[in-house]
Amino acid sequence: MKKYILSNLLIIVSAFGLKAQTLDTLKVYYYENYPYTYTEDGEINGLELEIMDEFINWMYKKKNISLTIVHRQYQDFNRFYTELKMGGPKVIGMGSVASSIEREKDLMFSEPYLKNLSVLISDGSIESVKSKNKEDIQRVFAGMNAMVVKNASHEKYMGEIKTSYLPDLKIITTEKQDNILNSIVADKKVFGYVDIVAYWSYLKKYQNKFLKIQKVFNAPNEMLSFAMPKNNIYAKYINEFFESGFGFTATKKYHQILEKYLGHEIIDDLEIK
Repeated sequence: MKKYILSNLLIIVSAFGLKAQTLDTLKVYYYENYPYTYTEDGEINGLELEIMDEFINWMYKKKNISLTIVHRQYQDFNRFYTELKMGGPKVIGMGSVASSIEREKDLMFSEPYLKNLSVLISDGSIESVKSKNKEDIQRVFAGMNAMVVKNASHEKYMGEIKTSYLPDLKIITTEKQDNILNSIVADKKVFGYVDIVAYWSYLKKYQNKFLKIQKVFNAPNEMLSFAMPKNNIYAKYINEFFESGFGFTATKKYHQILEKYLGHEIIDDLEIK
C-alpha cells in the first residue's frame, strides 16, 4: 500500500510539472559565544543562528532542498576548530570565525556576514598607550600577563606584541572571551584581546565594571564568516545566498537580526554594507 501511495504521489507531481523536494541533513557545529550563537533555557539563539535559519529557508524556497539540521555544541574554540576541519561534506561551522589566509589552508569560508574589530582590553586604571613607542609600551605593561582564546586570531595579534615590544610577556590561553574579561576585572595585571562585540556584551551585562580599550592595538578589517571543511557541498549555495540579488546583507531581515542582538554603538561599524 505504501508503494502504491508513493507512486501516485510521484505521478501527481509529474503531472503538474512540480519538482520533487530533495531531502538532506546538514550538521551545524557551533561554538558557544554570546551573542553570535548561544544556549539559553535549553534553546539555541543568536545572530549566527538566525542568519543560518534564513539560509535554510532560502534553500527550501530557491533550491527546493529541505534540510534537517543537527546541531553540535562546543565550549572550547580550539576543539570546535579542530573537529570542524574534519567534519565532512555536510558540515557548516558557526563560531564567529574570522577568515584569514592562514585559516584558508584548513577551511572554506562563506561570504562574510559581519565585520569584526579585535580590541586589547585592560583594567580602566591602567594608563592608555598613546602610540606604538616601545619604551612607553614596556613601561605601561611591565610585569603584566596577557590572555587570549586559544587558536583565535587574537593569539596571532598578541604574539606580534610579544615579538615587537614585550619579549618576556607570558601569554595565557583560555576557551572563552568572558574568561579574559573576568580575569582582567579580578587582576589589574592582566590584559587581553577580545572581539568588540564580546566587550560590548560584557559591559552591557556588567555596567559597573571599569575596563578600557587600548585603542593603539585595535586590529580592524577582519571579516566574520561561516566556516566549512574543504570538501563541503553546500559552500556554493551559502555564497549564492549571500550574493544573489543585492545580497542577504542588503536585506531588511539582516538589519533586523543585527538590531536584535547588537547595540547601536557598534552596528554601524560592523554591518556589511
